[in-house]
Amino acid sequence: MRLLGWINGLLIAAAVLAGSIATASLAGNFGRDALRQVIGACVLSKSTLGLSFPCADVALDAPGSKGHVLIRSPGFQSEFLVAPLTPLDGIESPELQDPAATGLWQVAWSSRADVEKALGRPLARGAVALAVNAHGTRTQDHFHIHIDCLRQSVGSALAAKGATLTDAWRKFPGRLMGETYWARAIASPDLSGVNIADLVAGAPPGGKTPLDHATVAIAAGKLADGSDGFYLLANWNNSSAERLLDHDCKAR
Repeated sequence: MRLLGWINGLLIAAAVLAGSIATASLAGNFGRDALRQVIGACVLSKSTLGLSFPCADVALDAPGSKGHVLIRSPGFQSEFLVAPLTPLDGIESPELQDPAATGLWQVAWSSRADVEKALGRPLARGAVALAVNAHGTRTQDHFHIHIDCLRQSVGSALAAKGATLTDAWRKFPGRLMGETYWARAIASPDLSGVNIADLVAGAPPGGKTPLDHATVAIAAGKLADGSDGFYLLANWNNSSAERLLDHDCKAR
């Protein structure tokens, strides 16, 4: 994953900005805390200058959450990240199971509009997905949700078999990008009020494997009754759900 490389670039920009408003330089150890430092610079920029730079947007406070940032990835054409202002490490952070963090998932889903703007064209509801990587494959220890196009092959598999899913977790019938996933349906046209982290923590493998081994993806699709809903995918292999995304968006 190229996440660390481009976050370092943002961090350099953040350090320049931070220096320009007479605060401590953020340049330093560009490691697993780099994203957290970028977020700190964005918050400083927003609160002092009214600018979101180097983030695409900063919400210092928002309904259903304690604030978040939206970051445009300079390494990809259409990828965005949504991250909370609260310093949470990853999907394993228990605070994400609190109702106060629920709104973060809806923010990420709404950010598909930013993906469309980056591409300059509309996308079908099922063309964009969300992903969270497990500890073993993420490069940053600040919780963040990837938003980008869903791989065409994954979308086709979900379209073919997603209608068999219910609100009970089960193994998805088939492998996705070579990985086995557990899956369940979410009967909602959006993610308002849906606590994804809590649902993942309550899945059958969750009681046997550390939650930081979980990788999560959310894709929109049709449910068994034909209504708009979502497919929630997770496995506990300490792997990367980001592999289900298509950062080129060529097939969409």
